[in-house]
Amino acid sequence: MENTHVVFSKPLQQLMDEHVLLRKAMNHFYDLTEEIESESGHEVVQLFAQLHEQVSAFTIKLKAHSKREDKGLFPMISRRLGAGDRTIEIMEEEHEKAEGHLQDFLTEAEQAGDYIDEQSAQWITVYAVQAYATLTQHFAKEEKVLFPLAEKLLSIDEKMELEHCFIV
Repeated sequence: MENTHVVFSKPLQQLMDEHVLLRKAMNHFYDLTEEIESESGHEVVQLFAQLHEQVSAFTIKLKAHSKREDKGLFPMISRRLGAGDRTIEIMEEEHEKAEGHLQDFLTEAEQAGDYIDEQSAQWITVYAVQAYATLTQHFAKEEKVLFPLAEKLLSIDEKMELEHCFIV
């Protein structure tokens, strides 16, 4: 059910727009992961400090976005789908997986502290790469399948309720 020509209601368009901003931030931190992989010595440690800063800021933005989906959109769609449908369950699992990779990155980076070495920086960076890969696939699924499905399934009143949830 892929439909790339859907005109989205305001709350669904907001989620799409947030994906654009999140993807831009993800691309920035992914570029740093590639530099970390290709560099050596003290340069790696300096790049890792930048990566830590970017992933920290990104994680805050992602959590706000995920909350809008988890608390607003997903329950509304679940009510419309059949009991055997796992669409929302899969989306929630992907949220947890991506957030887990980001949290693993942040936890390991905090534990390493200011005295991190090149090797540790490189292996901790793998968590950021895993988060990037998970979220890239997840956003594509939401944009191509879930959001068009929501646009079709949700009533005007539900879309207005969703919009209100996003404001509060």
